[in-house]
Amino acid sequence: MGLFRSTKLFCDVAPYSDTVANSLMSSLRYDGYEVDGIKLPSGDWDISIKKGNLFKAVLGLQTALKIRISPAVPHVYVKASVGIFGQQAIPTAWVWWPFAIPQLWGMIQQNKLDKLVMDKIQNEFNRLARYPVVSRNID
Repeated sequence: MGLFRSTKLFCDVAPYSDTVANSLMSSLRYDGYEVDGIKLPSGDWDISIKKGNLFKAVLGLQTALKIRISPAVPHVYVKASVGIFGQQAIPTAWVWWPFAIPQLWGMIQQNKLDKLVMDKIQNEFNRLARYPVVSRNID
């Protein structure tokens, strides 16, 4: 695992990336999380997840666990990191971001939210492929 992010490579499952993204968002909503997701023109999915007081508003911007699902045929990269709910990037965030990231990432890991998301993604790829999909953590 890298600093303030978790990245995983899922092998030979690129055709399932849209289905997995939609399933992840539905599952997390069912579990009570607020979820925002969009498929980008690049084919990547940008998904924001927050729940209760785990994530704080800083300078009026709501922080979230950000999930990026990136198909790279034939594989899929999934990255979990700290970000701003529903936004890809906001320039003013760079002023306070270095102070917020360590605290927020610590809360994410303490609550095992990044692991929960990666497990849900792994299970869905396994279900769709009908075999245990090979995956590995990327530093």
